[in-house]
Amino acid sequence: MKQGNKQKIYHSWMHPDLVVKKIDEKSKGVFTNKKITKDTIIVIFGGYVFTFAEESTFAPPMNDFAHQISSEFVIGVRKKAEIQPVDYINHSCEPNSGFGGQIFLIAMRDIDAGEQITFDYCMVLSKAKNVNEDYRFKCNCGTKTCRNFVTWDDWKNPELQKKYKGFFQWYLEKKIEEISD
Repeated sequence: MKQGNKQKIYHSWMHPDLVVKKIDEKSKGVFTNKKITKDTIIVIFGGYVFTFAEESTFAPPMNDFAHQISSEFVIGVRKKAEIQPVDYINHSCEPNSGFGGQIFLIAMRDIDAGEQITFDYCMVLSKAKNVNEDYRFKCNCGTKTCRNFVTWDDWKNPELQKKYKGFFQWYLEKKIEEISD
């Protein structure tokens, strides 16, 4: 992405057919300009790796911008000047993308041109080690299957486990296997 004559360097990679667009006065999203076929890598998340304890010291909104990659670590940026286009990928209870490993976001199905890129946050969120408070926010995705709220216990839902099998972050796939045995 160019700014003046300088190219801005990001820690993440985003498919060249994706673009950030305004959704409304307060929010942005990532949309595709062209059809993307199932199983295509559409994002590789990068950034700084830090603990939940470190992330909790960041001022809002940066204290909630990273992606969880284990029970105790997240990956993301630390300050507003470092926000990347991939940071505008939103949650949906009917997503078109899921995870392949920890940092690869892949198309779960063919995605039509003009469609917003989304993933279900249950694919990455679980209660962090040494954290006592709950994580919960109101979902505004507006889909027919909207859960109304997103929490870090949603991954425990057997219906969601079945729906997203193979698309959870690696560490959550392992947790699901452990509780299924």
